[in-house]
Amino acid sequence: MVVFDNFMHIRPSGCFIKAALRFKMAGGTALNLVNFPEHYLCSNYYEKLYNETIKTGKMIEEHLNVIITLGPYPLDYIYFKNSGKDPLKEMVNGIDLAVKIIKDGHADALGEIGTPHFNVDDDFYNVCLKVLDYALEASRDNKIPLIIHSEDFNCNGYKNLEDKIKRLGDINITVKHHANPNDIGCNDHLYKSIIASRSGIRNAINYKKPFMIETDYVDDKSKPGKVIPPESVPLRARMIRNSYDNHDEILNMIFSEVPYKIYKKDFFID
Repeated sequence: MVVFDNFMHIRPSGCFIKAALRFKMAGGTALNLVNFPEHYLCSNYYEKLYNETIKTGKMIEEHLNVIITLGPYPLDYIYFKNSGKDPLKEMVNGIDLAVKIIKDGHADALGEIGTPHFNVDDDFYNVCLKVLDYALEASRDNKIPLIIHSEDFNCNGYKNLEDKIKRLGDINITVKHHANPNDIGCNDHLYKSIIASRSGIRNAINYKKPFMIETDYVDDKSKPGKVIPPESVPLRARMIRNSYDNHDEILNMIFSEVPYKIYKKDFFID
């Protein structure tokens, strides 16, 4: 059975491959490796960041199936602003480079692109919106999955986001990362990935709608287990198997059906 964590950061400065092995030893089979902002990388920032992420992904692939996700993070705005650079130009260039790398076959998805999860000034927020618009068009035009980072939304906010995606992007390959479980009950068609907590998964299952699960693990030795530990997704798979009569249907939806529709990787269905 596939056991897929839809969103993890694994970093050379953190537990690194040991984190991936913890995931595997608990029963995990595949993960989405997302680049983590490393703002000490100065010149050619995105090139260095993406190359480091791809290198890490290849090392993890010795043990697990891997999706690699590349793209500018909303808080990159601060890094470029403080460096005297144009954040919009730099982040758009970061998307262009990620698209090229993905089309060359070295990565799989764009992300985590969007808006900050806390209040910021208008210029910051508007630049992030422009970057997201650009990413949506790049995703649509190149048929590349896109993972969105944002503040929390109510159902009206999701409807507005869905309208934007349908106008600029492709709703069938766009994912809202770190969604709240109750968001799945909103009347929209955006795929959502929720944190793999016990209560969150139980709430999400009650809606009988498709979703994925993730740890959003940040691999920071000073904050061990943040957001939740790397073993969490396989442990929640075990919980589902032990708690629901239709566990095969639920697990297939979370770990195979939805990920395959988005990422089109055969290891989700083999």
